Amino acid sequence: MRERLTIAFVLLTVVLLLGAGVVRSFVLRDLIREQESAHLHQEVELVAAIAEDRLAAGGAVDEAFLRSVVGDDARIEYASTDGATVVTHGTDYDGTDDPAQDMSASATIDAGTITMSQSDQVIKDIIGRDLGALAALFVLIAVVAGLVGFIIASLLSAPFQRLAVAAGNLGRGRFDLELPNTRIPEARAISNALRTSATQLEDRVHRERQFAEHASHVLKTPLTGLRLELEDLTLRDDVPTDVKQAAARSLDAVDSVSTVAGELVEMSRRGSLVAGAELPLVDLATQLAQRWADRLSARSRTLSAAAEGNLALTYTPGPVEHVTDLLLADVVRRGSGPVRLVFNGEEGGQLRVHVQSESRLEEHGNEHHDDVPDRIAQARTVVEALGGRVLGDDPAAGIDVLLPRR
Repeated sequence: MRERLTIAFVLLTVVLLLGAGVVRSFVLRDLIREQESAHLHQEVELVAAIAEDRLAAGGAVDEAFLRSVVGDDARIEYASTDGATVVTHGTDYDGTDDPAQDMSASATIDAGTITMSQSDQVIKDIIGRDLGALAALFVLIAVVAGLVGFIIASLLSAPFQRLAVAAGNLGRGRFDLELPNTRIPEARAISNALRTSATQLEDRVHRERQFAEHASHVLKTPLTGLRLELEDLTLRDDVPTDVKQAAARSLDAVDSVSTVAGELVEMSRRGSLVAGAELPLVDLATQLAQRWADRLSARSRTLSAAAEGNLALTYTPGPVEHVTDLLLADVVRRGSGPVRLVFNGEEGGQLRVHVQSESRLEEHGNEHHDDVPDRIAQARTVVEALGGRVLGDDPAAGIDVLLPRR
């Protein structure tokens, strides 16, 4: 987007300059024509005055005289009253040899008429002298326009680039979106829409978790009580045999219903958080390890990572990335030395994330300042909302996160 805006800004500037240049060239051409015409009138008036003085002194207006007063790029013609015509050309004259088609001026004296003319090419030559300077000016303006356009395009596109990243994170299942604070109305509208979508999706996850817990309690508790009653009925001696057999059959039915209820609850827990966004465990672990290895290397620390268990299991990357980022940010702040990161896809489909640093930094009384966020508490909130749990809080001893397969 930034490159397209820059190119558009440069093209707009060049088009405007070309338009202004074309208009200016016509205006300049007319101005030069007027100036040259006025200069030509002055010259012919001067030649006429000289010729009149020459005739008054008894001289003649002949070809030699005209050649002495004609300019290099001009043509001069003297038509006497007796019908004789004398014409002389300058050495650089390249006109049509017709005063009606060239730029011309005439002056009349008692003995005849003197006409001086020159080609329109003179105007083109005058304009052409500045073409190099104009081209250099155009290039300079284009470069300046490119720099200004790049700066403006960067300012305009930056919020949209951040919005694109936020939209991608939301599509991966992350709800902690970093949205730009901008005054651009369109960007603000998109930002508000993304924030609303993230809030709605997060609320949906919370409600699904509450539903699963409530359904598990509401369904399994009565079924367990009913099963105990039926088992007690089958063990009583004062109950007829056919009643015991009916109770045994009822026990089987209760077990089937309990199994189905458990499967339904488990299915609600294992459903994909964002359809189509799942990644295999090995790919997800590789991406997170590479990203944090680069960040830790900037702090002169190393990261070793491993993916274990069932590597073919797929997970929605957003929640895993969010939780891992919070844990590793806490390890960076409170731990020291190399960092170990292990992803384990367990048989039941759960994901275990283990984070550990070599040692713990010495506390200097500033660990609990209000301006220092408690990453572990944030991680617990996120994990519990997803139906998982966090074990441990010391990066040196290791912190484990259990997440359901979502």
